[in-house]
Amino acid sequence: MSKVLITGATGFIGNHVTRLCLERGDEVRVMVMPGEDRSPLDGMDVEFVEGNLLDPDSLPKAVKGVEKLYHLAALFAIWTKDPDLHYKINVEGARSMMQAAKAADVEKIVYTSSIAAIGVAGKDAMATEQTPFRSWPFASEYIMSKYISHLLVKGMVNDGLPVTMVMPGLPFGPGDRAPTPTGTMIIGTMKGQMKNYWDGGVCPVDVRDVAAGHVLAMDKGRIGESYILANREANMTNKEFLSLIGRIAGVDKVATREISHKTMLRVARIAEFISKITGKAPVTTYKNSLFVMQHCYVDPSKAIEELGLPQTPIETAVRDSVEWFRENGYA
Repeated sequence: MSKVLITGATGFIGNHVTRLCLERGDEVRVMVMPGEDRSPLDGMDVEFVEGNLLDPDSLPKAVKGVEKLYHLAALFAIWTKDPDLHYKINVEGARSMMQAAKAADVEKIVYTSSIAAIGVAGKDAMATEQTPFRSWPFASEYIMSKYISHLLVKGMVNDGLPVTMVMPGLPFGPGDRAPTPTGTMIIGTMKGQMKNYWDGGVCPVDVRDVAAGHVLAMDKGRIGESYILANREANMTNKEFLSLIGRIAGVDKVATREISHKTMLRVARIAEFISKITGKAPVTTYKNSLFVMQHCYVDPSKAIEELGLPQTPIETAVRDSVEWFRENGYA
């Protein structure tokens, strides 16, 4: 039992991490932004503290007196009105939080990085924690911010920061309130909107396995090491994954028409142009489209062997996600 601080606890993965920490008897403090909706934490026995990654002076109070820190808070979006917001939150915010934790003598930190921080191995290969980053052509502000923040946090290990980094795949499962960009894939399929598919591949994983990976990394993860939190058997093409969602959701005619990369990029450019006029988020961006055309397959063997990362069948994650979205009126 430890006293822990969790940032991003109202988010999809963070909410599941919070539940696991409470179940194992940890004394949990969660950092929320002033005015942030706390309803995802209803019924949980947690201590609230207000803090903002954009306000470094608010962070020392959040980490004071805690033994361990799970830092999950980040901006995950394909587009923002202020492109620099990803860097302000995901890079500078992470730096400020790590500095505050180190000053407070926090014993151990688990930092939530992303598979976006490593390279794409290619259509017939799986990336590992050692795959060098080479995503420059399709690196959005989100991808670049996670890559830079990963290097920044890892570099702070040399100054004595006791941190282990975890890199989740694409999480699916119950409780995706936002919903996240990944959850919108399931909702779109459930609504019959995913008739098209494109050449590319994904690495879906049960969000509950990702949450377990965080806790396991806290207990067993080596300082300065990174661990991919994914499902070894779930790497699949976009067509395969969308078809799987369709079968489980009972939706016909899913992923029946292939859209060329050329067409996708043309649509993305138009969407971005309209966005500049309206100020509203586009359905996609040029770089996001380039990214989803990649075959982003990963090998989580290191986390499985060193941490004991669970490997829940992806069918279970999709089924539970579909049921949760339906029960909560999303589709």
